[in-house]
Amino acid sequence: MIENFTRSGKKVAKTTERIFGLDLMRAISILMVFLSHSMPLNPLNNYFPFGWLGLGVEAFFVLSGFLIGRIILRTVLQPGISWEAVKVFWVNRWLRTLPAYLLALAIYYCFYSDMRNIIFYVFFAQNLLTPAQGFFPHSWSLAVEEWFYLTFPLILLAVAGILGNRGSRYRIYLVTIAIFVATGLFTKSVYHWMYHQDLFTHLLSKKVLMPSWKTFVPPTGDWDSMRKMVMFRIDAIAYGCLIAYVLESVHLSYKVRVWLFAVSGMLLLLCFEIIQHTIAGSKINYFVDVLLLPVFCLTFALMLPFAVSCPRPGNALVKVVTSISQTSYSFYLMHFLVLDFVIKWYEKNTPAVSGLQWLVFSGTYIFIYLIAYLMYKFVELPFMNYRKKLFPNSVHVSRS
Repeated sequence: MIENFTRSGKKVAKTTERIFGLDLMRAISILMVFLSHSMPLNPLNNYFPFGWLGLGVEAFFVLSGFLIGRIILRTVLQPGISWEAVKVFWVNRWLRTLPAYLLALAIYYCFYSDMRNIIFYVFFAQNLLTPAQGFFPHSWSLAVEEWFYLTFPLILLAVAGILGNRGSRYRIYLVTIAIFVATGLFTKSVYHWMYHQDLFTHLLSKKVLMPSWKTFVPPTGDWDSMRKMVMFRIDAIAYGCLIAYVLESVHLSYKVRVWLFAVSGMLLLLCFEIIQHTIAGSKINYFVDVLLLPVFCLTFALMLPFAVSCPRPGNALVKVVTSISQTSYSFYLMHFLVLDFVIKWYEKNTPAVSGLQWLVFSGTYIFIYLIAYLMYKFVELPFMNYRKKLFPNSVHVSRS
């Protein structure tokens, strides 16, 4: 069945060389996520708010959007969008993301077999219209990505049909991005309005909403649960797609890229400062509910022009960064399971192993990395190689 739509008359340049700056961003992002989830093991936990580093996931969204955006501009929209191109894109994506994800899901299920809603995770519906559940909790971001991969080409097709002859590939692409950004801002605005009007309590009493929405009932609310729902985050990846368009259509000098990187660094610090003075203190307002997450995504997006032209250091550092980047997907999939068991063991045996905290902390990271490396080599890589054979004219960029 796949063979029916793998043939394409389009000759596309195949880009396989890894980009060090993107690998570096991805490596730093996965380390941020690890540090945010391993706080009970971290000997430096009392000296830095590691918990907020979990927002490094926003960098993953932007990176995915950038890589996917380039692929769409160079294949799906070149020379024009069609169902054949969309099907090739989808199969390409699924071969990249599903094998490792389904293996990880099966492993999690073996350790938490009391999970009854496993079917929702198979179709990435675990946080589509409800807050993320406790089982396989970090899979919320994977659901956001998969639903974006599914719906973005469909909206491209719809926009292309509406614009007709008036729609150049860039216009179709930008209108689609605008739709996703507007949708994300709209859904978060509705959330903000419902929260401050206490409509969650009313709708829960009428059984219009599912019981899991109770987490949004005032006065506390749950900003982090909102952050992890697909319907509120469908715009996150679009900001990376926007930068893909900018770099495809506009020449940016190296000086401009450096300035953008500097501005993004200052914005990132400002965003974390805003978090400390709002969310950390339960001071929620319109900016925090609706605009803070898009600003985070835009902040990471502004780093991309410099990242793609970042000078390469010595080979030793490149190899380390590349290895961390290559295994980041499997690392992300498996790290929570290992940390859950190690943290429980450590807290139970703290008096006996307190002097070995650095050893436990570093050993846990190395162990997760080894699992990720094995998954990358024996699960991810074979399917990526098969993908290249199946789609010889497709663009494969870095982790994409």
